[in-house]
Amino acid sequence: MSLFNQLPMQWEFIISKLKSSVTVVDATSPDLPLMYVNEHFTWLTGYTYEESIGRNCRFLQGTDTDPETVLYIREALSKRQSIKVEVLNYTKSGQKFWNELNIDPIFNESGECLYFVGIQYDISERKYAEQQLQTAATSAEKTSRGQLEFIGKLNHELRTPLNGIMGMIELAGMGDMTDEQKEYLELARQSGEALLNIVNNSLDIAKLGRGKMGIEYIEFQPIKLIQQIMKTYEPAAMNKQIRILCHADLNIPDVLWGDPLRLRQVLDNLLSNAIKFTERGEVQLQVDVTEHSHEQTMITFLVRDTGIGIPSDQIGQLFEAFTQSDISHARRFGGSGLGLTICKELLGLMNGSITVESVEGKGTEFCVTIPFLSGQSILNTG
Repeated sequence: MSLFNQLPMQWEFIISKLKSSVTVVDATSPDLPLMYVNEHFTWLTGYTYEESIGRNCRFLQGTDTDPETVLYIREALSKRQSIKVEVLNYTKSGQKFWNELNIDPIFNESGECLYFVGIQYDISERKYAEQQLQTAATSAEKTSRGQLEFIGKLNHELRTPLNGIMGMIELAGMGDMTDEQKEYLELARQSGEALLNIVNNSLDIAKLGRGKMGIEYIEFQPIKLIQQIMKTYEPAAMNKQIRILCHADLNIPDVLWGDPLRLRQVLDNLLSNAIKFTERGEVQLQVDVTEHSHEQTMITFLVRDTGIGIPSDQIGQLFEAFTQSDISHARRFGGSGLGLTICKELLGLMNGSITVESVEGKGTEFCVTIPFLSGQSILNTG
């Protein structure tokens, strides 16, 4: 007597009319033959009821069906386990379709597994959409990589003549000139430096995008590096008649291991921005040791200013490439909007982080946290 001969007629009718495929397999037979398929199964697969009954479900598999998925199904059935799996099946006419297969074992009161009940859903449209999305993402990635390579090559070509122009401007400034000529030459120098900065930043973005940017772990003196950085920005602050201050934690180790070049690049970007966007008041760099052990020293760098600030609804865009908080700021203060993007990417490579707090019209504070290797960890790995 079949399973469904034992069920009330209304249940067989309901199951036969479901819009999902339902199958029942005889778990007591080694071949695991089909005992029942509903109408939706025959509609989906193209096989009639008579063509399906008594056969193992392997007849739905084809050349592109994943062998590992098939093995996973067989192992679950042998262990009498419930499973949910996506498998590529074939219709009677040879058309492929993706099947979300849900299988549950049915046990009697004695604990003997009598049946496997399967419910199948045709998920071909979803899988096709996923494949299309993956193809589009791969294509976009290739296009993006090609664009970054082009930017890198272009900017390498630009940097050589720019360096030559900057050298000629410097040589011209050594001669006798009128005040007007000096003014023009200074404007040319400032424009050249701004353009060179954009070229260098674009090169860094291209390197980061292609995974070509590396991080070093070399010995450096953090206090000495901070002093050098502050001296670099004193003239710019003096020209704008704003104060530039530095407060360094006395517990900062004399020597750390990390990438001083990339650290300087991050602080350069933050301090130059702070000075650029501050018309009055001060720019302050505060350096604190937040964690210290034989293995690692965590240092926090706070860059505060009393500048124009950032609107709260624009803070989320700060670290996106070619973005400034306001287009009018770009016209007024200059810059490519790449600096903060580079900072975030570099800090990611250094296992660091960056956050920002700002009040429009009152100032901004960037908080950078970076882990550096301590002396003991170097000795242990040497």
